[in-house]
Amino acid sequence: MSETTIAYALDAAAMLLALAIALGAMRLGAAQFNLLAPPDAEAVPVFHICAVFAGLVCGATLLIGAGHLDAFTPRQIFAEGSPWTVDLPNFLANYALPQGTAFAAFAAGLRGDGSAPMIVAAWCSAATIALGCFAALRFWQGWNRLRALLAFVTLATWIALLIGYAAHLAVWIAAHLSFWIFLLLLLALQRWRYGTRRAH
Repeated sequence: MSETTIAYALDAAAMLLALAIALGAMRLGAAQFNLLAPPDAEAVPVFHICAVFAGLVCGATLLIGAGHLDAFTPRQIFAEGSPWTVDLPNFLANYALPQGTAFAAFAAGLRGDGSAPMIVAAWCSAATIALGCFAALRFWQGWNRLRALLAFVTLATWIALLIGYAAHLAVWIAAHLSFWIFLLLLLALQRWRYGTRRAH
């Protein structure tokens, strides 16, 4: 077996492991939410929606605050010496979790400092968190209130972390697949188009 083949195999294994981490985090987050949430949480869909929405908005805010949005452009992803061509350990160390700069930008946005998009995103995040906490306090009483608050914070946090991880993972995989990513996207598009025609 040639060194090139071994390198491709190791890259493929690293990508699969990175995807497995994302799927495992999703399952863990859902399990924790179900464990913490009040027994009748499913009867209050707005509560679950608030947690999901808060996680999405907070995740996008932390992504904006990371300070390297320009690295998500195709020119940077597929450039020679791209910052995304690091190996899996370096990827996990640098991109798996939000860095301190993202939280600092979040806090600065709440104070009214920084760029306009960051300020708007930070306050939207704060509003969604407040809405979720209000829902937890509004729909439950006693011990179930605390359970609902913990469940809300847990699910919103997991989703926020997964948003950042998924965004970084997508461009990291794209950088490693290089031009093969376009072939895979073309095959996926063709499969979707023919699948839609058969459904009709």
